Amino acid sequence: MLVEKITSRQNPLVKRFRRVRAMGERQHIFLEGVRLIEDAIQAGAHFESVAFTSELETNERGGALLDLLLRSIQCRGALVSKQVMEAIVDTPAPQGVAALVTRPYLELDDMFEADPDLLVIADELQDPGNLGAIIRTAEAAGASGLITTRYTVDPFNEKAIRASMGSALRLPITTGASRLDVTTRCKEHKVRIIASRAPNTRTQEVAESAEDRVTSSAYYDLDMTVPTALILGREATGVSELWETNADAFAHIPMSDGVESLNVAAAAAIMLYEAARQRGFEFKPGKSLRSEEVRP
Repeated sequence: MLVEKITSRQNPLVKRFRRVRAMGERQHIFLEGVRLIEDAIQAGAHFESVAFTSELETNERGGALLDLLLRSIQCRGALVSKQVMEAIVDTPAPQGVAALVTRPYLELDDMFEADPDLLVIADELQDPGNLGAIIRTAEAAGASGLITTRYTVDPFNEKAIRASMGSALRLPITTGASRLDVTTRCKEHKVRIIASRAPNTRTQEVAESAEDRVTSSAYYDLDMTVPTALILGREATGVSELWETNADAFAHIPMSDGVESLNVAAAAAIMLYEAARQRGFEFKPGKSLRSEEVRP
């Protein structure tokens, strides 16, 4: 890594860091802090630029990271002042290192061609902290990957990545898919669709016969040993009409009277770990599905 020294907040590279952090460049994602950048290196992320302060070397872990970056990462490097780093990051106590890495991109077809056995579908979730927590739990529970539908918050948003504790850099993720395309791929690849919902509710009528109505089951009564896609909708509105008419089963989490719903990240954790329990906690090795190139 070739390193330049930057002392001005008006330097073009500093402005670029801020632009990427503000999601102004879809091709790259912003990372800040020792842990996330360690995770990015381990995940094989493609680094575009790294900025660091001299204070990074004052502790053993930071010094080891800097040594690794300087020796092993081929990208643009910048030694910046503390004031410049404060302009780059959005945390009150910067750790002294930030990076821009190429945004991973995975087509919906690539996700399904890998024969997934446990998928998480985040349907129009808006809170990056919740989505990041779901991604972290999905990786921990052995999920094959996560798909976000259109109008869902970006899983590579700075807050979502931080909440995922680096899992967003490792778990295969497809973003911005249409609900219809996801449903079609699930049917084609024989992936069972299980939609989450509040307890004691029923789906709308999907056929003329009463026998064709699907009722909700407690999550632990459903077979999740088969290839499964768990649909997680907004807490306020639940899953969409398309999922209501195309889901193979509906799962609810029993709750005491007076509790309207669980936080979506908590609900996801409960159902994902039920799937892991049913599978005997036999986690399959992760598959590398990612491309380093973003597509328009």
